[in-house]
Amino acid sequence: MRIGITGTIGSGKSTVLKYFDELGFVTFDCDAYNRELLKKGNKGYLLVKEHFPEVLIKEEIDRKLLAKLIFADRKKRELLESLLHPLIIEGMATKALAAPLFFAEVPLLYEKGLQAHFDLVILVTTADELALKRLAARGISEAEARKRLAAQMPFAQKAAMADVIVYNNGGIIELHHQLDDFLNSYVRKRVV
Repeated sequence: MRIGITGTIGSGKSTVLKYFDELGFVTFDCDAYNRELLKKGNKGYLLVKEHFPEVLIKEEIDRKLLAKLIFADRKKRELLESLLHPLIIEGMATKALAAPLFFAEVPLLYEKGLQAHFDLVILVTTADELALKRLAARGISEAEARKRLAAQMPFAQKAAMADVIVYNNGGIIELHHQLDDFLNSYVRKRVV
């Protein structure tokens, strides 16, 4: 069974994936894989160097500069996605083959029409103000955070397509209880 985890930026998708990873499930983090692709000499790095040379500082990709560039220009964002997303999907598919139960964090799952890659989708959501606080803790300004949130599909649209919605407005214990309930009532019945 392949389970996709998605939600808006700052909703807690990574926290959800980390919990499943800690429980011993096979997991895949698209953002982490993307960072690996962008390391000097890797496939993603070479593509960015070719198409976005202005974001290289001393032969290294300045990821903040790249993010600023693509969130300011939709066509540049689409070009970058067309270059990197096939590589990420390939890496995810390869890892999914290795496990009967597989969890992948896919930030743009619905935006890029990747639902067919999964048997079930978990949508993680949180209040906008909490998301903005979490993003500020990562060093992302409120203006930049709002730009990124605006670039994503609205929650209501995602909720209509999701199989499970996890509300991440409380503490970590509350989140873990929701995830345990999900595993006990939904996944274990289907896998066992």
